Amino acid sequence: MLKYWLALLLVLNAAVLAWQWDAFARWGHGPNQEREPERLQQQVRPEALKFVVIPPTASTAESPAVEASDPASAVPQDASAPSAPTATIPVPALPAPAPAAPPAAPR
Repeated sequence: MLKYWLALLLVLNAAVLAWQWDAFARWGHGPNQEREPERLQQQVRPEALKFVVIPPTASTAESPAVEASDPASAVPQDASAPSAPTATIPVPALPAPAPAAPPAAPR
């Protein structure tokens, strides 16, 4: 009896896999491709989005090493003297990784 249940489950799993791969689409049965149609309708020109990756420049990467290796340049500046403006490169914030689940305690 168990082998018949196992065969039935395998056939059902194969049918679900075929359904997900649109094997039944010609008969009008297929997975729902639009998961959030209301969000798709609210988008305003999504093709206009352009993502630009700004590579770090060599001068910003080398400046801390030069300052640390040259003791003559370590002269303290006067507090009233204006300091040179520093260039900052905006870096997009990445989402924080999800915390790992604690290991399950053995029973």
